[in-house]
Amino acid sequence: MSRLLRGAALAALTLAAVSAAGAAGAQTYNRLVVFGDSLSDNGNLRLASGGTTPASPPYWQGRFSSGPVFTERLGFNTANFMGPVTGSINYAFGGARTDSQASPPGMRVQLAQYQGRGGTFGANDLVSILGGANNIFQGLPAAGASANPQGAIAPVAQSAATDVNFIVNAVAQAGAGTVLVTNLPKLSLTPQFRNTPAAPLADYAVTTFNGALLTGLATTAAARPGTNIIMMDLFKVGDVIAGNPTAFGVSNVTQACFNGVTVCANPDDYFYFDGVHPTAKGHAVIARLATDYLYYGDLGSQTAVLGETAWRHREDALDGSTAALSGREAWTAGTAISVGALADRTKTDARGAIGEAKSDGYGVRIALESGTESLRFGLAGSYRNADVDAGALNAEVDSFGLDVYGGWRSGNLFVNAAAGVAQDDFDDVSRLTSLAPIVHTGSTRGVSTGARVQGGMWFDMGGFGVSPRAALAWINSDVDGFDEQGPAAQYAYGDRSVQALTAELAVRAEGGSDRVRFYVEGGYRDSLSDDSDAVRTGIAGNPAHVLAREVELPFGGQFLASAGLEGRVMDRLKVSIGYKGRFGDQADSHMGAVQLTLPL
Repeated sequence: MSRLLRGAALAALTLAAVSAAGAAGAQTYNRLVVFGDSLSDNGNLRLASGGTTPASPPYWQGRFSSGPVFTERLGFNTANFMGPVTGSINYAFGGARTDSQASPPGMRVQLAQYQGRGGTFGANDLVSILGGANNIFQGLPAAGASANPQGAIAPVAQSAATDVNFIVNAVAQAGAGTVLVTNLPKLSLTPQFRNTPAAPLADYAVTTFNGALLTGLATTAAARPGTNIIMMDLFKVGDVIAGNPTAFGVSNVTQACFNGVTVCANPDDYFYFDGVHPTAKGHAVIARLATDYLYYGDLGSQTAVLGETAWRHREDALDGSTAALSGREAWTAGTAISVGALADRTKTDARGAIGEAKSDGYGVRIALESGTESLRFGLAGSYRNADVDAGALNAEVDSFGLDVYGGWRSGNLFVNAAAGVAQDDFDDVSRLTSLAPIVHTGSTRGVSTGARVQGGMWFDMGGFGVSPRAALAWINSDVDGFDEQGPAAQYAYGDRSVQALTAELAVRAEGGSDRVRFYVEGGYRDSLSDDSDAVRTGIAGNPAHVLAREVELPFGGQFLASAGLEGRVMDRLKVSIGYKGRFGDQADSHMGAVQLTLPL
């Protein structure tokens, strides 16, 4: 439940962000224009029929439902077809076919009437287009009575798809920025067709329509690259809702609330108000699905945390390698092995469309070092795990690293360097969609590389030493693209590289005896350059554009603080316990570690 609440909050914040004027790179829509049939009609047929159709009550204020339809739940106050064409407007009519029928106005007529009144389309307009069911309803009786029912209904469905594609192409050619085209749902799930002899033929008609629609949309999208054509898949999600209706806030998906004579006492418990039209609750579910499609570029940018987590793992591994060679204690010739374990917690603030994120993790490190009093080299293997909770997005990140490092010291001067690589596994990636509780899943892999160089010197301050030091690090984490799996908007993420060059200034102080020593360190680290790729999100199997979102790496501009104790046990075994914290404007982290070192 807490995850659902966090996901809902993230979706609300995202929608608020993308609705704000001037939100850089966000999916912003200034107004909504609607063409369609009864699933989108906000009272037009009732107005045109003098208040007679549909009868209200039992239908709500001229809607073919018990409340507002889904297009009224997308955040726009749409006028009816008589309203000004310069604002949000709805031209959908109940009973409309996709063609040029006169009454009620077919969808081709709707478009012509809108343009005839001076209506235009702009780059920030959202246009909703949904139709085709009435063509099929009217064609089913004759097709069912024919010798070849499928052969008879197929041209009806294909012609309807041709009409819709014509309208989409015309709207795109006229300059519309975004077109949301909705396919037809599975009719065998509706009360009117459920468990009837007509159900298989109705579903065949729908799948024929949907296939022809998608083929045509792909062609239109290629010809009109200036318009983002998004196809909302109602068909795919139908079985999920029918299989678990209570998860979507309804208990009855098989019966109609209004049976033609009486209305049920609790419409919100029903998905369907009549034989084919959803209730207000059903339309709310469809609107949430539409949100998942309409804002995929912004919602998908949350995956930035995957590469950022791998980047941080690589940074920590390089820090650990150079830290092993920057202490005050003199080096001794020979070889030693060290084994360490750590636990960490990181919290990242919200950044634009990206919500707050946190991760809890642990890791182990084994290193073998050898050298002389002035030169020392090491080889370290590490494993890091992080459970990432980024609101609607969750993932487990495993990094398997290998680092080589070496250092030189002469008197009070020291210089060291480290370089390494890691394989990153991003398992159990899950996204709570806008149509909660539907969760999409996925997994991918990546490779992180990096190098760090550090130099400094020690000053004897009478019983303890002080060391100013400086460091530079370059880290790159590549994350392979992947497609989500799930029935809502199935996001397709592109390859991404998270790359930055950082600089650090720090001061370390050490003191104590031969058996027990302590240290404290403070410093500041910032990014000299952030060359990370934008997060690129599309929708799998959909004509929708791949959208890019620039995301700034949150780990620049951080104050560093660390402290620890080192002691010797039985003269040979060295035990180290330490804490390291990073505190920045956008991210804080805390790490605790213990390490055992034994000369060989």
